[in-house]
Amino acid sequence: MSTEAGSSNHGRAKKLILVVEDNQDINDLLSSILEEEGYQVVSITDGRQVLDAAREHQPDLITLDLALPGKDGWVLARDLQEEPSTENIAILVISAYTRDLDAPLRRKVARIIAKPFYITQVISEVDTILRRRAQIES
Repeated sequence: MSTEAGSSNHGRAKKLILVVEDNQDINDLLSSILEEEGYQVVSITDGRQVLDAAREHQPDLITLDLALPGKDGWVLARDLQEEPSTENIAILVISAYTRDLDAPLRRKVARIIAKPFYITQVISEVDTILRRRAQIES
């Protein structure tokens, strides 16, 4: 797991993102880009680790692939929303399987990005989600 903070001065260093992606290359890419943008990142490749990591780290945002080993991303999204200690964590789905998302699950996640994706799109969506949540909380 990566937990290093980026060195950017964009006011993002306090924001923690849990990257959940089983493809190690994509996981490394997302983690590196988000760290470069000044976010702290914890990365996970196995669905069985997600709930425990979310409870322990209390991230501001989870990027969630849906096709994961160990525990399905669809189930994880629902479990995260139903768990009292994680129900307020924003979820950004990044997956090749976005067409199959049913309406109830679509309402539970903050945004959905289809693979293949553009890095600029991920950064923009992360920034937007976290900015909106900060406005709501203040």
